[in-house]
Amino acid sequence: MKSVTRTAALVTGAVAMLVAPLAAMKAMQDPGDPRLTVGAAPAATLVPGDVRDATGRMIAGAVWTGLVSYDPRTGSPVMASAESVTSEDRRVWTVRLRPGGRFHDGTSVTARSFTDAWTAVLREGWHGAAMFADVARVKGAAVRADGVEGLKVTDDRTFEVTLDRPLNGFPSLLGDPAFLPMPESVLRSRDWASYGRRPIGNGPLRVAAHGPKETVLERPGSGPGARSIAVKAMPDAAKQYAAVELEDLDVATAVPPGRHETMDSEFRDRHLTVAGRTMTHLAFPSWEERFTPAVRQALSMAIDRNAIAEGALGHQATPANSLVPPGVRFGRREGPCRLCLHDARAATSALDDAGGFKGTLTLWHAKADSAWVEALADQLRKVLTLDVQPQPVTPAELQAALDERRVDGPFVMHTTAAYPVPVAALRPLLEARTGYEDDYVSGLLTQAESAPTPETGVTPARLAESALLRDMAAMPLWSGHDHYVWSERLSGLTSAPFTGLRLDRLALKG
Repeated sequence: MKSVTRTAALVTGAVAMLVAPLAAMKAMQDPGDPRLTVGAAPAATLVPGDVRDATGRMIAGAVWTGLVSYDPRTGSPVMASAESVTSEDRRVWTVRLRPGGRFHDGTSVTARSFTDAWTAVLREGWHGAAMFADVARVKGAAVRADGVEGLKVTDDRTFEVTLDRPLNGFPSLLGDPAFLPMPESVLRSRDWASYGRRPIGNGPLRVAAHGPKETVLERPGSGPGARSIAVKAMPDAAKQYAAVELEDLDVATAVPPGRHETMDSEFRDRHLTVAGRTMTHLAFPSWEERFTPAVRQALSMAIDRNAIAEGALGHQATPANSLVPPGVRFGRREGPCRLCLHDARAATSALDDAGGFKGTLTLWHAKADSAWVEALADQLRKVLTLDVQPQPVTPAELQAALDERRVDGPFVMHTTAAYPVPVAALRPLLEARTGYEDDYVSGLLTQAESAPTPETGVTPARLAESALLRDMAAMPLWSGHDHYVWSERLSGLTSAPFTGLRLDRLALKG
């Protein structure tokens, strides 16, 4: 009798084990609780202060609620976890949190959830450390330092941030993943590896599972949008695109070059292109006297940016008509760069007027940029009959060559606007190791940053851009952008340059 009972129990248990996964799958597929799927390249990490790629930013935007978010139309900061971010001198900022904020583990979001997390970013030397030390320039912020002089907690909901100089765009910075909070338990344990596998945030979605093949996010409780979203590791754009066509995937976050021109007919109103916040430049070493402003201007007009964007870059970039990427919508001027227009005859004439160019023109670049650099070199050979030689190097080799002033030609430089105002895109050009110095431009950028408001800082930023374009110390080439296509199940999607795809806003039709 005992044997029969034991056998029955084992059979019952085995059936339960088989039924449980099936029930779970059915729950995922149940129309009342649909599971949406998104294809993307794998995130390097989910630790917020170390986020360094588009997928990490996308997931972070759903799992955490930062101090501010961004208006998808204008890019302006909108209060989120913060009730207010205020300053009388734009140097000492007071951050006041909304009451009642909680992490997914039920613990409270306090002022120290932010200040201690920021200190950890610097102490651990994570990717976001530059946002504190180099961009915001928080007083005393230094990589590997265990403590930051410029952070002061006033009470559970209030803290002060002191900067090294006035910065009117500081509130706009606070939407970056580097500034997200972390719960006391992980800040105390410093077990970052475990936290990265199952991070605890304070946003609308929580991490239910995270592995090499997918990250599953769930929406606690009831509310609009899908209850479960799986971000699948699919780095290949062609596979993402095909999967959406077959209705095996709901969102593709990349479009292969060969499908760009047919995207509209194949997906009609189910595709979106979002302007980017990155720029690619050719920067010139100031110590090479051959590259006068006139020569640099001639080189710029000789380049057919559209041809390279549609060819070697596979429709993944927007030709530059400004030093400010189109993803910076606030205060950006369209088309101030007349020298960015391709004009072979004007380029040849300008180079002749400059006395020509003697010797080899070496293009220093990372190996990842080889395809389009070769195309650009070929254009310069044909238009200006120059001896152009691409020089592929590692980032470390280029850095060492710049430090030792061995770079003898233009080099590829990629920049990112840290926050959505024009000066954020221009400041990196002065901080690049080109040796370029101009007190007039530097003074204008300082005026733009320290003006009473970002709005009043637009005019000096524009004047600085005009001066930089005249000198062409860094030649703008193009800006990256994002493509999305989605299945017929979705009512649409929301994405913006500084947030990426908003997973928490994905919704089914009807």
